[in-house]
Amino acid sequence: MSAFWVCLPDAFSGVQMPSPQSQFDSPRAWLIVASAFLGAFVTFGVTYTFGVFLKPMAMEFHVTHATASVLFSIIVGLMFFLSPFTGELSDRFGPRPVVGVGAVLMTLSLLSTARAPSFAVLVVTYGIGVGCASACVYISGIAAVGEWFKKQRDIALGIAISGIGVGTLVAAPVSAMLIERYGWRGAFAIFGWSSGLLLLLAAALTARPPAESGKTKSAVMHKVRTPAFAFLYISLLFAGIAVFVAFVFIPPYAADIGVSRVAAAAVIGYVGASSVVGRLGLNALAPRFGLLNMYVASFVILLASFALWLLTHEYALLVAFGLVMGVGYGGVAAMSPAVTAEIFGVEGLGELLGILLTGFAVACIAGPPLAGHLADVTHDYKWPVFVGTAAAVLGLVTVLPLKRCRWRAEEEEEQATRSAGAA
Repeated sequence: MSAFWVCLPDAFSGVQMPSPQSQFDSPRAWLIVASAFLGAFVTFGVTYTFGVFLKPMAMEFHVTHATASVLFSIIVGLMFFLSPFTGELSDRFGPRPVVGVGAVLMTLSLLSTARAPSFAVLVVTYGIGVGCASACVYISGIAAVGEWFKKQRDIALGIAISGIGVGTLVAAPVSAMLIERYGWRGAFAIFGWSSGLLLLLAAALTARPPAESGKTKSAVMHKVRTPAFAFLYISLLFAGIAVFVAFVFIPPYAADIGVSRVAAAAVIGYVGASSVVGRLGLNALAPRFGLLNMYVASFVILLASFALWLLTHEYALLVAFGLVMGVGYGGVAAMSPAVTAEIFGVEGLGELLGILLTGFAVACIAGPPLAGHLADVTHDYKWPVFVGTAAAVLGLVTVLPLKRCRWRAEEEEEQATRSAGAA
């Protein structure tokens, strides 16, 4: 069996694995993109359909929406808080075993969730289990793509990350139909087996990068302490609050205005579909208009979508909100790794991205429970809209200084390099 795993790179590439430099941007590298796409497709497909399961789970276990939404916060919180750790494991042992562990853990977690006898057990099987599984899969796949590409890194990352949008597009309506036919427990059981098989395929396709990416701990920590990183981190945190509140509360909000479960889940699917446009379309415009300019434009589009949600009292406007939000959210998610690389360079990029993604973890811990508490207290699902809008405003405000801070970060890097040379 071990020989089978070792031989997989040659079997999939169809070549005899030439020199490391010739493997960058090679056909084998595009299999790494396919692996990362599958990983994002499964992990975020499972995670971002939580809102579809929110009401039936809350009703069966007799908990409030605020309490039930904690599950979503645990999943995404663990996914991103553990990213620096799982990224380090992937650097040390290669992405394949880490993704393989995530595949097994995802299957066991979802199958156990389907049989959970209480909400407390659900916290362990669904919240902690799926969160840890996702942490193993996502950052390992994205970091591997960055390390296998040089010339086409931006487009490769955009395609890999678009798996998030496609996964959301497919999983949201499918989960709603499965719940209608088999109940939420049956839906989780089906998701468990299918997710495990797809993630095992992702593990088989991925491999160590052709050459190790050099990094030093001091260099990464120096970048983290710059004003540019602070603004990048905080802007992503607020964007995360806006996005996660929307994913959790679109279905119950839609039900509150008389929309069926399947139609409400379709809105999340529309978000996923349009996010692919944002990930690939806005990224494609970056060479012409500038990467940072398009990144700021993504935040503007995200805020514009919440302005639409504030006006929403009917399904058509809710669909329009989902489509616009997906474009903005997709642009933010797809370009943040490229923006990080442009501002700070590629040295230690995997670890730096892992640290940056903890902002999304903080967003999940803070946003949905706050919005759920306000909705429960007031019995009004407009409060999550207000929370999301305020977060989108703050995200735009804090991303604007990035262009100015970029040059300061570069000057500090040059000064640190000169100082190291003088020493």
